[in-house]
Amino acid sequence: MSPLSARTARELGRRLHAAGFRPLPDVADDGALIGTRLWRVRAGYVEYLALRPNGLAHAIRAEATFDYRRPAEHGPVIEHHSGHAVNALNWLLTSADQPSGDLPRPYAAPDASDEPGGGG
Repeated sequence: MSPLSARTARELGRRLHAAGFRPLPDVADDGALIGTRLWRVRAGYVEYLALRPNGLAHAIRAEATFDYRRPAEHGPVIEHHSGHAVNALNWLLTSADQPSGDLPRPYAAPDASDEPGGGG
């Protein structure tokens, strides 16, 4: 796969920024930069788009769970898609409000009985 053209990369960047994605460097275990990982949190899910210099991307939607003892981990992967960066982003954006199947939302409103002075 050939690298993204300058025009395609600029348009991809504009779309990612407008959709609320924020970049982080993506580094291999040996410390070599292998691409960029962009992320955003939506309705209890975290969405990642891992961009590679060759124009390939991996789009991932996972449950948004976080533990400071394991900051690189997230909840189970719910959906994923790989392909050209533009196609992977299109999939992520068009499926954002309609994930496949009936996915449970991992965060529920707190039960009033769990709060001090709450019912129960």
